[in-house]
Amino acid sequence: MSPLEALFVELSVHDAALALGTGHSVVAAGLSASGTSVDVVSGDWPSIQLTRRYTLAIVEAPDRSQDLAAAVHCAAQHVGPGGELVLMIGEADNLAERFELRELDRFDLEGVEVVRYRRTDRVTVHDKVFAARSRIGRVTPQGLAASRLRNNAPTVVDTRTATDRDRFGVIAGSIHVPRTLVEWHLDPANGYRHAEVTAFDQPLVLVCNGGYSSSLAADSLLDLGFTDVSDLIGGIRAWVEAGFEVVEPDHSHLDL
Repeated sequence: MSPLEALFVELSVHDAALALGTGHSVVAAGLSASGTSVDVVSGDWPSIQLTRRYTLAIVEAPDRSQDLAAAVHCAAQHVGPGGELVLMIGEADNLAERFELRELDRFDLEGVEVVRYRRTDRVTVHDKVFAARSRIGRVTPQGLAASRLRNNAPTVVDTRTATDRDRFGVIAGSIHVPRTLVEWHLDPANGYRHAEVTAFDQPLVLVCNGGYSSSLAADSLLDLGFTDVSDLIGGIRAWVEAGFEVVEPDHSHLDL
């Protein structure tokens, strides 16, 4: 039995799989042919948020390390604790250590390294992000820009550090509430509520650098009773890449 055939035997226990990429890899195609339901997703990995989770994800990622890391983040987010990831990439060194994965198998397939991993059984930040994004709203840069032209425009809450705001600029009209202070400065029970947040049903869009910590912060606000909370997909980086303007930050309120 070849390594690929052995892999198909091991993966036959999965009824459904997620394929990140084209879905044309020999692994994805072979599983589909054998009766496994394979859902194919491609695009900007950090922005992908599906409504379900899987026990298996197949990653067909580019060689660039930043793209690979984003793809593994996306896969781990959509595979529950104890689930499996199969990576078909050019370079897979250090991924087990970087993402707390356990390597199960590895072999070469026509110059492509195929590596099978198992996710840890514990709840990780990936699970927290998936749960958060299942509850909150999410908005694209284009959607946020359009919503700011309407009468009931959302309040944009920038949760980044002062350093990152200085480095990358801010969305004009946004308020600054660092992530460490989000709950304290928005909950009226604290006594130090931000003056521009006045109601639990006020539309809020939280912004961070890349759209991950903002998801967790938005989810926390739902727990406090806020009802119209979203975060910016891709964060300020996606906003800038989409061609929208940023301005110099004003940190004077932090001295009040």
